[in-house]
Amino acid sequence: MSDNTLVAAAEIARLAGVGRAAVSNWRRRYPDFPEPVVGSGANPVFRLSDVKQWLYEQGKLVRTSTPGHLWRVLEAGSRGDELVSLVADIALHLRSPDSVKLPEWVLESLSAVADVQSPDELIESLVAYLFQRQQRQHLVTPSGLAELILALAGGLNGTVLDPACGPGNLLNAAIGSGAGEVVGQEVDPALARLAAARLGERDAVRIAQGDSLLADGFVGLEADVVVCDPPFGVRHWGHEELGVDRRWVYGFPSKGDPELAWVQHCLAHAKPGGSVIIAMPASVASRRSGRSVRQAMLRGGVVRGVIELPAGVLMSTGIPIQLWVLRKPDSPGVGPILLMDVSQYRPKRRGQVDWVSIRGDVLEVWRQFEEDGAIEEIPGRQRTVEAIELLDEDVDLTPARHLPTPPKVIDLAALRETREEIRRLLADLEVRLPRAEEAEPQVRSVRTIQELARAGALEVRQQLRPVDGDDAAGGPLVLSGRDVALGKEPSMRLAPGQSGFVELRAKDLVVPLINADDGLVKIRVMDAAGYVLGANAQLIRVDDKQLDVWFLAGQLRSRNGGRTGSVTASGVHRVDVRRVEVPMLDLEEQRRLGVAFRNLTELEDGLSRAVDLGVGLVQDLIDGLADGIVSPVN
Repeated sequence: MSDNTLVAAAEIARLAGVGRAAVSNWRRRYPDFPEPVVGSGANPVFRLSDVKQWLYEQGKLVRTSTPGHLWRVLEAGSRGDELVSLVADIALHLRSPDSVKLPEWVLESLSAVADVQSPDELIESLVAYLFQRQQRQHLVTPSGLAELILALAGGLNGTVLDPACGPGNLLNAAIGSGAGEVVGQEVDPALARLAAARLGERDAVRIAQGDSLLADGFVGLEADVVVCDPPFGVRHWGHEELGVDRRWVYGFPSKGDPELAWVQHCLAHAKPGGSVIIAMPASVASRRSGRSVRQAMLRGGVVRGVIELPAGVLMSTGIPIQLWVLRKPDSPGVGPILLMDVSQYRPKRRGQVDWVSIRGDVLEVWRQFEEDGAIEEIPGRQRTVEAIELLDEDVDLTPARHLPTPPKVIDLAALRETREEIRRLLADLEVRLPRAEEAEPQVRSVRTIQELARAGALEVRQQLRPVDGDDAAGGPLVLSGRDVALGKEPSMRLAPGQSGFVELRAKDLVVPLINADDGLVKIRVMDAAGYVLGANAQLIRVDDKQLDVWFLAGQLRSRNGGRTGSVTASGVHRVDVRRVEVPMLDLEEQRRLGVAFRNLTELEDGLSRAVDLGVGLVQDLIDGLADGIVSPVN
């Protein structure tokens, strides 16, 4: 089969793990770089097979057997929904090679990976990469959220339905939990095809493509468990067409309440006594327009629990999410309702969620509630209520509104420790701040870092290939340019099976490629080994017989060092360390100045720490005085 897949410079850069400028440089420097097939000048298009062969021959693309390498090849050769469909094709091919014909450029990379991973492992790896690529869209349920939803559902040995299944995360987890049959529907054709391919050709798997609200693919089906993470805020959900639909047992949802339409669709597909667990934007619990529907659900004994999750559990949005745990009534009666708030686990960044802690807290309380119908009440965290308590004018199901306010406590011992630490940090000012006197102006010889590199006094390196992370693997930490720029410790760890990465040593100087908004260069001098150089970072490794690393760091941190960078049209400050000029001083003088530069850097870190502690201390004292739980000592 001929391979006519075409790629632009951006896809080539992504495939090779470099910037787009590097591709332009290769075209100028290497006469054997493949000729464009279409176009010329600024927007040429090349044949993927020719480009890959050239990259292999130049050593700029290594033939590896990792899912990460396969993913980069797929990304370079596909776009948008094509990529989703291609992953679906690969899944079908892995399960039944004759069922679908893959392009040769895919087969070449797939064969090496398929030899070392099982089909299920490889499919899940590719789906994980796909989720990372589309994480800004609410298309995929995070695995931690899927596991929590299914754990709340309890016994899964019957039929499990997900009417908005996306690529099948919830259903795949249900299969892993022992579900007897899984049924799903998805409006997006590419995602529906991927879900079907991913879950495999089993008698117990049924996937339909279509809009569940407007074109229900499983009319009459009643499942033991219905789970759903529906699309949020869709204005055109069928309000005009579905006014007399018999699913609206608890009232016809307003046009602005599509989530309440999904709730009733799920209840319509549950067996009497069956469970429904659905993810909801927190605003659905209190919208005035949905008051009558919520009231009818409470009176009908449908609502069993509402669990408030932290804002930021989804990459697609910062809004808080709730899990509604519902039951389709099989007999008259209204039982107690569990209200729980675990928003204290709010992640520092979207998607970086401590699901282990959330799941542990929620499930422990839920099991106690199911067994006893009551739980230990904890102010601000959890309690059970009777439905009548929620049937006020607003019918607001938001847990925080009905939870007792936690008692306000000030830890005076901790405040004293903070005050003492601030004093110690400020006392360090005298030690770290060098005494300065006016120096005689001198004409000093200078060399750029590029010139020093050519002379062998130092080397400058970058991590050109993407570094795949795996926090569970326990590999070395990956220090990125972002980590250095923000002054933070790295959190990502190197995934196993990778080669070609740059290991950092003690006294290595790491500089981010992207500057702070003030244009001043941030640096980090490594004090230990055990790290790997990550993305958007430059490594400078000096010959300590010719250069002092802290002296060089000081030159980079000066305003003169910052001026050698550039500013893009979007206002981003880029650092070009090779153009920084360094005075040529004897080694002893470098070391003397290096001590001063290091002291100033450590002083800056201490002052920043003191400011952070001081702001928190002041706020705690203001709160304590305002609430009357601390008193000033005159």
